[in-house]
Amino acid sequence: MPEALKRSVFEGVRVLDVGHLIAGPMACSILGDFGAEVIKIERPGYGDPLRKMYKKGDVGLMYKVQGRNKKAVTINLKSDEGRALFHELVAISDVVVENFRPGVMERLGCGWDVLSAINPRLIMSRMSGYGQNGPLRDQRAYGRSGEAFGGFAHITGEADGAPMHSTMSLGDTVGAVWAAMGIMMALYWRDGQGGGKGQLIDIGLYEGLFRQIEQLIIVPDQLGKSVNRAGNVHRDVPFIGSFKTSDGKYFTYGASTVASTDDILRAMEMYGDPRFADYESSLRNIDALYAAASEWMGRHTFEEVQAAFIKFKAPGAPVMSGADLLAHAQIAAREMIVTVQDPDLGPVRMQNVVPKLSATPGEVRHAAQAMGASNDDVFSGLLGRSREQIDALRQSGAI
Repeated sequence: MPEALKRSVFEGVRVLDVGHLIAGPMACSILGDFGAEVIKIERPGYGDPLRKMYKKGDVGLMYKVQGRNKKAVTINLKSDEGRALFHELVAISDVVVENFRPGVMERLGCGWDVLSAINPRLIMSRMSGYGQNGPLRDQRAYGRSGEAFGGFAHITGEADGAPMHSTMSLGDTVGAVWAAMGIMMALYWRDGQGGGKGQLIDIGLYEGLFRQIEQLIIVPDQLGKSVNRAGNVHRDVPFIGSFKTSDGKYFTYGASTVASTDDILRAMEMYGDPRFADYESSLRNIDALYAAASEWMGRHTFEEVQAAFIKFKAPGAPVMSGADLLAHAQIAAREMIVTVQDPDLGPVRMQNVVPKLSATPGEVRHAAQAMGASNDDVFSGLLGRSREQIDALRQSGAI
C-alpha cells in the first residue's frame, strides 16, 4: 500500500496517561505505537518511578521504551490550578488511564463521576491490584502481587520447590494488554452502537493472568485437584521440556500432535523406541522420556541441538537472552528491533511494534521524552496558554 494511503489505527484518539510504573503506562504505550496521541502526565519534581530503573548515567533505560511515542507533561493534580488544567485536557480527550489504588483519583477530584460529567464521551481505564470492589480493593499491589494472587506463581517453579515469579513484571504487563484491549472495545462501542457514550473499564492486576491460565479453575472444579508446579517439564503433556546442552545452554521443545511429537523424537534420535510409540505410551513412560531427552541434549552442543530440530522442522527453540536476540537473523528478518535517535542516548535499539498490520502499521516515532518536555506544546497548543501564563503555572507549582 502506498505510504500516503496508510493511516494509524488510533489517529485522532487522545489518551491521558495518568499512571505510573508499568501497568497503566504500558497500556498507553500500546495505543501510542498505533498512532494515539498519548499525553504522559507526571507530578512535577518527582516523575514516574520507572525513570529510575535500569539506569545509564541519569537516564532510565526501561522508561525509554515504556514512555515512547508519548508527550511528556507535568501537572500537580493536588493543586487547584493543576487539577483545572487536567480537567481541561479531559474535556478534549478520548481516554484516561490510571493505575492507582481505588479512591486515589476521587481524592484528587478526578474520579469517574467527575471526569465523565466533564466529558460524556470519555473512556476511563482503571487498573488496580484487585479491582474497584471486594474485600481486597484497598490493598496495595504491584505486578508480583498479581502473579501470586492470579495463580501464576503457584504453577511456576520446580515440583518440589517454592512458587516462582518472573524477572519481568508479568502481572503488570499482562494486565496492561487486557486493559488496552478493553479500551479498544470501548472505543469501538462508543463510536458504533454506543451513540458516542463513554464507559468505565475496571481491571485488577491479577485478572489478566487469572483469565489466561485456562486450566486454573476448571481442573479443580471438575477433578478436585489443583494444577501444580512441574518445573521445565509437564506431567500431563509428555512432549514439553527444557534441558541443558553439553555447552551449558538450554533448549526447549513442546508439542502435542502426532506429527510434531514424531519430529521431536526424530530430532533426538529416539523415533521408533516402543516406550514412546504414541501419546499414551509416552505419558506412561514420561520419566524415561525426560531422562532420555536430558541425556541426548547433554551429549550435544547448543548448535547441534538446534540444527537437529531445524532439520526435522521439530517444534523447539533455543532459550535466548536479550543479547542473543540483538544479533539473531530471525529478529532481523522480522524487523523486530528498531533503532531510534534519542537526545539523551543517541541511537538506541528497542523492540518494534507488535502486531504487524498491513494497512495501518504502527511505528516507534521517538523514545521517551524528558519530564515536562512537551509542557509548552500541550499547554499552549492544546489549551491556549500564553508563555507568561505557562511561566506563572510553573512558578506556582501547578506544572
